Amino acid sequence: MADTEARPTPVPAKNGAVAAALSPVFVRRVLFLVGVGLVLLVAWKLLDVLLLVFGAILVAVLLRSLANPIHRLTPLPEGLSLLAAGLIIIALLTGAGWLFGATVTQQIQELIESLPQSPEEFQARLAQLPLAGEISAQLENFDMESARSAAGPIQSILGQVGGFAMTAAGALTNLLVVIFAGIYLAISPLTARDGLLSLVPAGPREPVRHAMNVSGNVLRRWLLGQFVSMTIVGVLTGLGVWMIGLPSPVALGLFAAIAAFVPIVGPIVSVVPAVMLALQDGPMMVVWTILVYIIVQQIESNLTYPLIQRKAVDLPPALTLFSVLGFGVLFGPLGVVFAAPLLVVLFVMVKILYIRNTLGEPANVPGE
Repeated sequence: MADTEARPTPVPAKNGAVAAALSPVFVRRVLFLVGVGLVLLVAWKLLDVLLLVFGAILVAVLLRSLANPIHRLTPLPEGLSLLAAGLIIIALLTGAGWLFGATVTQQIQELIESLPQSPEEFQARLAQLPLAGEISAQLENFDMESARSAAGPIQSILGQVGGFAMTAAGALTNLLVVIFAGIYLAISPLTARDGLLSLVPAGPREPVRHAMNVSGNVLRRWLLGQFVSMTIVGVLTGLGVWMIGLPSPVALGLFAAIAAFVPIVGPIVSVVPAVMLALQDGPMMVVWTILVYIIVQQIESNLTYPLIQRKAVDLPPALTLFSVLGFGVLFGPLGVVFAAPLLVVLFVMVKILYIRNTLGEPANVPGE
């Protein structure tokens, strides 16, 4: 007997897939991924602006590092403590300029006048070095295209740094923007932090808040320690070149101190004007000059910097080196300048948010 019962018509698999694809959950996920992609694209286009924002954060951290002790130790309210911190920084800069301004200006002028002013003069000074004939022969046979391909990221970084140094007006404008933005951030840091946290989903919001607070604390300790290290490098360099009889010791020490803010690249760059000056007094003065810079860098690398790292965050030297190369290639000159503090923040974030909260493994973070 034939089965006459009505059977439901099966829904084709294709129709089911279409219905699932058009479900609200799927649409929300697609829109979320598209939004993330757009945010990443905008962030990539605004890399320079984001680095300036990070520079403003460094200024705010520095101001807060001085304002918080003033607020704790004096009856001044928080706003006046911040104003006092700013006045202290201005007073220190003004005092240093008044005490050493004339000397530094004169010595910088002497330094500029003493450096080679043309390629011919540079070659003439180069001829005074030992093995000058072999060096000149190597330069004449130098394959520029091979050098470009071999230099890789280092050549890219140095080229970008040189181009950035030529735009003094742009650098001054960026500096003013960073300073004023840093002042605004220092006045209301919690408002800026909570504004960023409002973009984070409720679940991971508290771990991210904790990571941001610890990052600020570690960055403050690293920044203060870095200024101590820069001061030591500047003083030792100035004393060293003064003892061997090199001209412009104050200017050379100041330049070495400023360059020390950038790890790896800074010490290499700081020795160049000193060697150019030493070429006037013959090969032995070049040897003594290089020896002074090597001794200063050994003291800074093996004594002062490890102590700073131990108090702030323990960064592996190899990681610091590759961070300078990587951030330099990605972000240009600003990436080189901010490579070390960026690495500090990234290191803390990875330890807290990934190793501890995602992998569930213990992670010790100094300053927590």
